[in-house]
Amino acid sequence: MGRAAGQLGRCRATLAVGLCTALLAAPGPLGAQSDDENARIHFESGAAYLKQSDNENALREFQAAYSLSKRPTLLLNIANVYERMGKPKEAVDTLTKYLDEDPKTPDRMTVETRITNLKKRLEALPPSPPPSASSSAAPPASTAPLAPVAPPPAPESSRSASAPNRVPAYIAFGVGGAAAIAAVATGLAAKAKFDDAHDNCKPSCSDDTVNSIKSLALVSDVLTGVAVAGVGVGAILFFTAKPARSEAARGSKPSLRAGVGPGGGKLEVTWHF
Repeated sequence: MGRAAGQLGRCRATLAVGLCTALLAAPGPLGAQSDDENARIHFESGAAYLKQSDNENALREFQAAYSLSKRPTLLLNIANVYERMGKPKEAVDTLTKYLDEDPKTPDRMTVETRITNLKKRLEALPPSPPPSASSSAAPPASTAPLAPVAPPPAPESSRSASAPNRVPAYIAFGVGGAAAIAAVATGLAAKAKFDDAHDNCKPSCSDDTVNSIKSLALVSDVLTGVAVAGVGVGAILFFTAKPARSEAARGSKPSLRAGVGPGGGKLEVTWHF
């Protein structure tokens, strides 16, 4: 066993593959024979990967060999791979573990010097920036395809402004309708009085009764004329209506006036420019 320990101490950090393989193949206790054999296979695989510069697989195989055999010398190989991968912190941790497990190694001074140099390299490295949420988020908006933007809906005011202004027509229709209703009402009242006078006082009815019947009939006739005129003017205004914007631009303000005077019914539609 003393001879085997001395041989293990001569496995340097430069991956002396042949010597370490021989150590792994050396006879050991019966219970550990299969573990050493499997460790030797993993070690040889790691050495082959390392010659191909496949550091990831080499590290995996060396770590498997160490977990099976627990030989401290394998930690030197693991530290070498970490150094080649640009991971000085992991290399320092592995070399420190090697010195803890084999404190009497003849390579102690060399390993300590390596640790010191690796720590200097580690201090010279710039601090790694903390991971930000934006770096792991979705790709920048500039790389994503832009969705087509629908044109905004036309403002309500502009749409209503482009519609024909038929308010004067509706006013004329309203006046005509009201006049028609009043004409019917006064006509019915005149007819009722006429029928009453015909039954009670004809042919010697008083002047007041006759004048009342005539007045109601006249008012009914005037209101009928107003109704006809209102509907006619409303129809003209309805079909000749223009957009409110153009009328506002011209400053036109139509007005409608209707009434009954001594000379009969009267309806006026005027525009002020």
